[in-house]
Amino acid sequence: MMVHAAMVGVVGWLCATAWLSFGVPQDPAPTAAASRLPGAKVTFERRAGADADKQVHSQRARLLSLAVERGETATPFVPPGMFRATYRSTLTMPARDRCNFRIEGRGSVQLTINGDKVLDGALRAGKPLQTEQPARLKKGDNELVVTFDSLAMGDGQFRLFWSGTDFGFEPIAPERLSVAGDAELQAGEQLRLGQQLFADRRCARCHEPDPQRIGESAFGELDHAGPDLRTIGARTNAGWLAAWLRDPRAIRPDATMPKFALTAQDAADLALWLAGSGAPLASPPFPAEAAATGRTRFRERGCVACHRAPDDKLPEPAGTPLGDRIDLGFVAGKWQPQALVAYLKDPRADYRHVRMPDLKLSNDDAQVLAAYLLSGTHSPLAMPTGSAERGRKLAQKHNCAICHALDAPVEDRGVAQLRSLKPERGCLADAPGSAPDHGFTAAQREAVRAFLPHAEQAPFRRAPLDFAQRHLVAERCTACHALDGRPSTWAQWVERESKTAALPKEQDPIAQGVPALTWTGGKLQPGWIERFVTGNEKSPRPWLVARMPAFADHGAAIAQGIVREHGYGPQDEPPVPAQAQLAIHGERLLAQGTGFGCVQCHALGDRPATQVFEREGIELGVARARLRHEYYTRWLADPPRLDPDSRMPKYADSKGKTAFTEVLGGDARQQFEAIWQFLGSRMPAPR
Repeated sequence: MMVHAAMVGVVGWLCATAWLSFGVPQDPAPTAAASRLPGAKVTFERRAGADADKQVHSQRARLLSLAVERGETATPFVPPGMFRATYRSTLTMPARDRCNFRIEGRGSVQLTINGDKVLDGALRAGKPLQTEQPARLKKGDNELVVTFDSLAMGDGQFRLFWSGTDFGFEPIAPERLSVAGDAELQAGEQLRLGQQLFADRRCARCHEPDPQRIGESAFGELDHAGPDLRTIGARTNAGWLAAWLRDPRAIRPDATMPKFALTAQDAADLALWLAGSGAPLASPPFPAEAAATGRTRFRERGCVACHRAPDDKLPEPAGTPLGDRIDLGFVAGKWQPQALVAYLKDPRADYRHVRMPDLKLSNDDAQVLAAYLLSGTHSPLAMPTGSAERGRKLAQKHNCAICHALDAPVEDRGVAQLRSLKPERGCLADAPGSAPDHGFTAAQREAVRAFLPHAEQAPFRRAPLDFAQRHLVAERCTACHALDGRPSTWAQWVERESKTAALPKEQDPIAQGVPALTWTGGKLQPGWIERFVTGNEKSPRPWLVARMPAFADHGAAIAQGIVREHGYGPQDEPPVPAQAQLAIHGERLLAQGTGFGCVQCHALGDRPATQVFEREGIELGVARARLRHEYYTRWLADPPRLDPDSRMPKYADSKGKTAFTEVLGGDARQQFEAIWQFLGSRMPAPR
């Protein structure tokens, strides 16, 4: 029964990270079998060292591409060094076709389709492998296998492109790929679930690894701590604290804090002691209309994507994007009003590793949102009675300062080091007893148990690709952004709400123009992605009412992993001097009357757009600075193919010609390159 439950849970993890594909793919394609998951199965294997050191790990991949730098590993479950990655996937075709394939990168690669070798050889910078004759693809399922061997030092990259009768070279869209789950895939994904739970539940803070310290873990993932409790009394209500300490998941089902073996009186005493740490500030004078304004802001800023509002009473089934949002009904009972305003402005002030990202809210936004969240009806929690001094002793007894900044020293931990853990005892026991109770399901317990043999090594291996894949789920990135044809949680909420009343465009992420994440790592320069995700780059879409949160602590690691997933390294494309003659043509092609009229919807430097249709486009200089050249070329050739929600029209016909035949003979590719050259000529010279 335990094994069955564990496998059910692993399938749930697979589905939670499955980037399921609904919506419009690049081309119409038959629906994959219901038992399949989108993407490919990839198996990583170390190719150097003694046989005893060889390790193999299978997991799911969105794309047929990969990049690993020296000192990194593709998966933390395989040591760094020379490796082989084998991708297996089913490409489903709506009709038979003849397609060319091209692979770029560094290393060695082989591509087979339906058992026939199509490409095989070494990859070098600037020298891709490409088919001389189109390969035959049959209607329905075609089996693709890509085998990639890294260079001797364990670094390498590959990117697979294909082209058909009606489209140029491009990556194969994730919606077109599928893979059947098997025991290897389930076991590999179980380990990844175990690693995420191990990090989320702060297991290493009690059960230290040896000899490495948790601060040395890759990206500091094991070193995350709980909130600073030294001024908790200024932030929360004592009655809420007592209820939380008694059973955190009774208040918030997704709580990462475990339930301790505390009596009701223990919880009351602890709450009294904590509540004495700091005094609440005076409540802000919320205007009469603040709550109503806050409700509007809650929708416009995208809060609905991750949270159920206090006045949202519609039932949502658990396990669905809308049903898994965090219910904020507890907020009014928890927060002191002024502290809530401060928290909304800077969530990390008292909790560096809080899951709530920094939305960079203005003081006015924080005020009205706090007024709205505190306006819900709730039964006040009774003030606890008891002994604060006894609460202090309990905090010391339970070693609360292991996870929290607290004026209570840590005494004897009384717990085993990581390598001495017994996976059937303590927190991982079927019935934890006096040990902290994390509320693990049977599947989650099995996942952590499976991960424990790897826990002293895997978290210390630098694997940006794995980190990003796990944290795109953990940070709820698809709450606001579409991915692989599946609408965001926010868009699904809009669809539900619009059935009863039309919503203004400010509350609709698609109408606002919130971009999809599908091609981000292959679309944008790595440096720009990192600056933007960490909050150090202005939004290129200043008209958006939605806010892109800043992930200051681990945004850089997420950005690196997103880039690696698309088969690119961490460096931006090197600047290339503009060709003067092409740049002249490019300036003409941007103008209205003599060219495509790009300046109607896009600003150019300090010159605003002249005639915006529906919504403004990104300033053209910013677009040039942030985009990869390869993506830019594909984008201009057919914008709706890459983004069905795009307002950008297609200017090239099926023969690659545009209406402006007097410029460069109407050759679309040359004209688009001319625009690229002109915009590049306006960029600052490289230092």
